[in-house]
Amino acid sequence: MVTLVALAGTYLSLYRRLPNPFTLSLVVFCVALLLYALTSNPLAPAVLGFRPTPFGPFTFLPNLFAAVAVVVLLYQSQR
Repeated sequence: MVTLVALAGTYLSLYRRLPNPFTLSLVVFCVALLLYALTSNPLAPAVLGFRPTPFGPFTFLPNLFAAVAVVVLLYQSQR
């Protein structure tokens, strides 16, 4: 997670200097992977006050963020 935060910060500073769709998609990709890493952590539900249930929000959120990352990659490969 520390590496993803550093990478997202680097891409964000690059986007501030050179705003274009490619660097913005890199920022979105890194943020999506960071959110995936945060929500797939088994301690996240306990820290946020959720009980571990098979149908809670933490069962689909990691997959949602991974899907966002894949869509960003697909978008970039089609351009």
